[in-house]
Amino acid sequence: MQINSSEFEVKLLFPDSKLAAIEKLIISKGGARRQHLQAIYIDTPDFLLTQAGIALRLRKEGRQWIQTLKVSTPNPLERLEHNVVLKIVGSAIPQWDIALHQTHEAGYLLKKFLPKLQTQNLQIAYQTDVWRRKALVRTPQGLVEYALDLGFIQVNQPTGVTKTVVQELEIELKEGSPNHVLLHAQNMIKRYGAYIDTRSKSEQGYLLARNLRASPPVRAKSVSLKKIHGNRAAIHLLVQSCLSQVLPNQSVLNSEAVNSPEYLHQLRIGLRRLKVLLKYLARHGIFLSEENLEVFKKAFDALGKYRDSDYLTGVLNPILLSLGGPEIKLGAISDLPNPSHITRNVEFQILLIELMSLATSQIIEAADGEDALENSATIKKTAVKLLNNNFYFVADRVPRFAVLEDEEVHTLRKKMKFIRYSLEFFRDYCDKNQYCTFLKSISNTLDHFGLFNDICVSITRIEGLTEGDQTLLFALGWLKAERQRVRSLCEKSVKKLIQNELAWKI
Repeated sequence: MQINSSEFEVKLLFPDSKLAAIEKLIISKGGARRQHLQAIYIDTPDFLLTQAGIALRLRKEGRQWIQTLKVSTPNPLERLEHNVVLKIVGSAIPQWDIALHQTHEAGYLLKKFLPKLQTQNLQIAYQTDVWRRKALVRTPQGLVEYALDLGFIQVNQPTGVTKTVVQELEIELKEGSPNHVLLHAQNMIKRYGAYIDTRSKSEQGYLLARNLRASPPVRAKSVSLKKIHGNRAAIHLLVQSCLSQVLPNQSVLNSEAVNSPEYLHQLRIGLRRLKVLLKYLARHGIFLSEENLEVFKKAFDALGKYRDSDYLTGVLNPILLSLGGPEIKLGAISDLPNPSHITRNVEFQILLIELMSLATSQIIEAADGEDALENSATIKKTAVKLLNNNFYFVADRVPRFAVLEDEEVHTLRKKMKFIRYSLEFFRDYCDKNQYCTFLKSISNTLDHFGLFNDICVSITRIEGLTEGDQTLLFALGWLKAERQRVRSLCEKSVKKLIQNELAWKI
């Protein structure tokens, strides 16, 4: 028997202290019995399936075995899923067969991504042993399933067995709108301090098998609007593009598995891309709540403090020491609390829920109007208008650059960042011949403006401390001289930028 579906779910982690209360809640909703689920994950010896965002699983539910193929989508909360109930029952592991999925879209994508893959190329990669307590919850808006999983993921290696604990709550859509799942997730965040995690059991098993603590930081991926028809589809794709960068990076930060600043850096880029996108959405009547706009700003600024300290300790100090000056010992990034205290915060998690809701059809339906089948002409018109406004704002001030205050220079940087991220969103609305030239020019310009901003922030931090520590005067003098040099580079590069032909089609 075959079961075809796509899966939309939100997975939540939560403090250990909340486990008993969450278990009690699920029991009260009908989850009195626990189900023992033992699963075998299948992959090639070099994990080609996992690296392609695909999971092949054999799972024993009672005495019944089910083979499942899951394929990732651009939405980090949604996967294509195809389940086949096997005729074999009992404890013996049945033989897997990828041909069972060939008539389903998930099987088609498997063939597309790995055309040479054969069943005999596959082997057991890792296993899970989980006790699941689940309950179906029906409301007027739809039906969702709560599933509390407790157990472990196991890898059998030549050196012995390695395990990692599973303690997670999945809320999966059964009937209705994805927005219904988001409302339930929001309630769990508010009541139990839960937080969103996009790392699947398959991903965790892969990391365990490879002796890795986390997947690489997720960077922004290119967006193509060429085949998109209607504002709704375009907005959905753009929002998902941002969330696909934000959600995985905040998941790693929440886990505290690694202390690499690159996850934080990529999270801030994803949030900055969302800030840019929100300005476009506002032109189509789509807004964040005032409360969450304030949360957005607070979180972004708080995460920025790690970036500022990283410049002082990672860039400035080596330069000062090479010049024979003293080292600056101001709040190094290692002295700041783990950024998970920002990303796990209830307010930030509620913000993520609202951002995810922006991509649901109910929210963006109003932006579609009556021309759902027409090309996204309104989106393009908005993009060109805002790109022009920001570019001419910059161009108008460049002749007076020498007399601009530092804060005005920072404003120019923000305008150019808006243009830079907009070009990533709307590359398909640009002239192919001009795009690369303009993008390279604005990227080089922003590098200079970014360095100028780092220097200005460092000067502000140090100036108020020189009375108590005279050794800081050397650093302050060097920074002020460097500020003038870099400001000159900013002026030269921005003057060159505005001489370029515009990349976007007017």
